[in-house]
Amino acid sequence: MKRRVWLAALIIYAIAGIVDGATHITEPLAAGPHPSGLSTLAVAFCAGLFWPIDIVARALLAPR
Repeated sequence: MKRRVWLAALIIYAIAGIVDGATHITEPLAAGPHPSGLSTLAVAFCAGLFWPIDIVARALLAPR
């Protein structure tokens, strides 16, 4: 039972990371003509790994 809970938590974490990384890849496309490439992929990869910190940072840095 404990193993299933950890597996479910890991799957949820991975799905949330993939979604957050995908938003970072598609954001420059929606914002206009920006150079996309290795830097966009690096930011998306880091966002996918550290998505909880990314969500908190976005909320704190959002213009009010």
